[in-house]
Amino acid sequence: MTADTGFAGRTALVTGASRGIAAAIARGLAAAGARVAISYCARADAAAGQEGAAERLVAEIGQDGGHAIAIESDIAAPGAAERLVAECERRLGAIDTLVLSASAQINKVFWRQTSSDIATQLQVNVTANIALLQAVLPRMEAEQYGRILTIGSVQEVAPSPEMPIYAMTKAALRNLVENLAVQCAKDNVMINNIAPGLIQTDRNAFRREDRAEWQAFTRSANPAGRAGQPRDVVKPALFLLAPDNTFTTGTTIYVAGAAQVARPGSDAAFANDTSMRSAS
Repeated sequence: MTADTGFAGRTALVTGASRGIAAAIARGLAAAGARVAISYCARADAAAGQEGAAERLVAEIGQDGGHAIAIESDIAAPGAAERLVAECERRLGAIDTLVLSASAQINKVFWRQTSSDIATQLQVNVTANIALLQAVLPRMEAEQYGRILTIGSVQEVAPSPEMPIYAMTKAALRNLVENLAVQCAKDNVMINNIAPGLIQTDRNAFRREDRAEWQAFTRSANPAGRAGQPRDVVKPALFLLAPDNTFTTGTTIYVAGAAQVARPGSDAAFANDTSMRSAS
């Protein structure tokens, strides 16, 4: 546990929190005193070779002195958002902190994306998040307090040809964040977005099977010439979610090694790639 207890008494729901960036944020919230509900999809974890990840995370948070529970939920299923919120509130109390991180990412060029691929990404990345927001916002507005964070992507502004539908859904969610922030600011409900660039997680583990290819990929991914780590996202997330953040809303923070500025193929990205290759 850290000495920070700024979230004491708060109840946070974090979706997709068994692994990666969301797991790191869940740890950070718990360490700062929040009661944390870790929403996860057992089927997705098993497919990634991470079966039992949510339960292990809950145990680790408990060992560190935090308070967390795991709630299995396939948020793409009809009515799942309402059931998830109800279960979280039954076990931990009313949700006043929400992190929307669960997403579906299918790496295919545009003309190879099937109707099923497209429907899955739209349902998980957009429709399910809309349902979760509709489930928690009325209470937050009534209580005159709420903190909401969406985990977007640098692809909102620098889309990859490998993930055209994913990039589109993240841009759509950012637009919704900005729209809702305008509507909810007067009610002390702060709604923000973090857009990570390349972060090393199990989602991109396939790229690390060939070390040389991974090194080349990271050099070209951003001007920093490397992948970020999930912990790099935690401090910005806690700032935006903090109870004492009462004036920053409708904002996107990029945690992307400047990839949002120097996109692939730009002069800055090329200069970085050249310097890295010359130094190696």
